[in-house]
Amino acid sequence: MASSDARADAAGSPDAVAAKLQKQLEYYFSDANLRRDAHLKGLASADGDNTLRAWVDLEHVLAFARASAILNESSTDGEPATKRAKTEIPSVALDATRASSALELSDDGTKIRRAKPYVEVDAKELAARTVYVEPVADEESIDAVQARFAPHGSVANVSLPRGRGFGFVEFEARESAQKAVAALDGVDGAAVLTKGEWERIDRRWKDLSRSPA
Repeated sequence: MASSDARADAAGSPDAVAAKLQKQLEYYFSDANLRRDAHLKGLASADGDNTLRAWVDLEHVLAFARASAILNESSTDGEPATKRAKTEIPSVALDATRASSALELSDDGTKIRRAKPYVEVDAKELAARTVYVEPVADEESIDAVQARFAPHGSVANVSLPRGRGFGFVEFEARESAQKAVAALDGVDGAAVLTKGEWERIDRRWKDLSRSPA
């Protein structure tokens, strides 16, 4: 059995950190995140670029909370990578970006952008791709919820309103959402339904609550 130190070393190895960072950077520039992240969307749409493929400073993106935390898992001579990022882009970040088919790195290695144009999705389609799930424990992480739903299709985004006991899982395709509902609804007491169905139930409940007794 591997020791805890060995497991920690493996988790913080350049390859492991690069893989985690690649996944996080791809999420930042994904359609799902850019629909919600007004700051990054503004940077990616500089000069009126509606495809959201404008170059963005990689150093700026690496300062985002989750990317910074991942970088700090990698260090040289005890110095966190984020400290070195103030004067140079960490090599693990360059490796992560170059390895991605969803991202592009500028020739000078200082800027990053999406590889493909942004695609807007209408509200009806988005609701069909998204499932509502409850209960969700306060201590359950986004990664844990994603892992629970990933067997049913590619997960684009997980939203867990703090302290509300429920969450939303957005898939890349509506078929995946339907599979998740069929497989997970009622399992271990969980309610899993499409966001569209949840919205209909929520509207009905509000209408009933406003009706005179």
